[in-house]
Amino acid sequence: MVDLHNIPLYLMTPFLMWKIMRDRRPDSKELRKFQNTRLRAIVKHSYNNVPYYHALFKKAKLRPDDVKTIKDLTKLPIIKKKDLRDMPLTERVAVNTDINKCWIKRTSGTTGTPLIIYREKKEKLISYLQQYRWQMECGDKITNRQVLIGADWGLRNPLSPLGIFKTKDISPFKEPKKQIEEIQEFGPKTAIAFPSCVRVLAQEILEEGFHGIKIPLILTGAEILDENTRELIGRAFEAEVFESYGTTEVGRISTECVKHNGCHILSDLVLVEVIRDGETVPAGEEGEITVTNLYKYAMPFIRYNLEDLGMMMEEDCSCGNPFPLIRVTGGRKKDFIQLPNGGIISATPVYTSLNFVQGVRQFQVIQDTPDSFTVKIVKDSKFTNATCERIKQVLKERVGNVELDVAIVDNIPREKSGKFKPFKPMKT
Repeated sequence: MVDLHNIPLYLMTPFLMWKIMRDRRPDSKELRKFQNTRLRAIVKHSYNNVPYYHALFKKAKLRPDDVKTIKDLTKLPIIKKKDLRDMPLTERVAVNTDINKCWIKRTSGTTGTPLIIYREKKEKLISYLQQYRWQMECGDKITNRQVLIGADWGLRNPLSPLGIFKTKDISPFKEPKKQIEEIQEFGPKTAIAFPSCVRVLAQEILEEGFHGIKIPLILTGAEILDENTRELIGRAFEAEVFESYGTTEVGRISTECVKHNGCHILSDLVLVEVIRDGETVPAGEEGEITVTNLYKYAMPFIRYNLEDLGMMMEEDCSCGNPFPLIRVTGGRKKDFIQLPNGGIISATPVYTSLNFVQGVRQFQVIQDTPDSFTVKIVKDSKFTNATCERIKQVLKERVGNVELDVAIVDNIPREKSGKFKPFKPMKT
């Protein structure tokens, strides 16, 4: 495997396209050798150049030479967002990084103060590479046009002026009809989208009877893609729909298999562990997803606990991709519902159940107290007087006999990022 960090920036673009077209996947032995090399490099860099990691490793009485292979990862401490959030920027960013030349991103801030992320230009180009690789694995062609439907993922395609994956942004803040018109005019073959954004358009297409709006390939991320939403947007756009998983901090982590067998970890870019009570759990058992990014040098993330729940899959994939499969089984801990009896449950299966209630175009579930919720809904053409009672029935079947207030609204605002939050947890 070729190490992207050793390639000058001016050679990166042609190399990137060569890498995509070559579409080479390593065997397991070659991959593990590459991972170990990159792990040693990122650990040494972090120890020497990032004050936070230098202090963290010294406290654990570790030096870079103590980490030679992936098996040595468990020697390193696990870190969480709260460990980094209030830390001075000078502690988190490598001292040999010019932040004035970096690409800046911010986390959503839903757990408090947003975490500012710095990425070098080379890191951004690597994110293009993995995105293009996924698209082409799913049958996309470099000459196809693509739209970003509500997705501010930093995918401002530098190759678009050359006619390669020519890209157009579709703002989720415009009226659905206007978005649909822009899609029709542009004529894309591919869409990269937030599921909630493209779902709104799919509902509009099906309800209003629009014809000839076909996007064969739709790639989603940044939000949960439930099966109801997958089926709906697939039917509306006559599309094959795929999902991915990642975060602002560490980037894309996994992408859905071409045979829809699950999501393959991008093992040449990230190392993934599933942790419970500080220990790695075997495949098939649920725990917290913890990631080590192998290419982020401006602001490294080593054994970074995302606090998302998931499990490594035991079986090999029939598609031939040697990268292991992972399944995200629950959202962040902040996406859990606190029950009146003191217990907690994942909010995801609770709120996604409302996708099956007729008469609801869009919804947002808000937990006010342990035993009271507000549900905002935007009606569609199938709304009846029984819709609100059905919403209450469905939710009470999942969270118990709680107080539910259903509020009918004209629209539900999106976050500044363009994301839509179907669930808002109780304030603590």
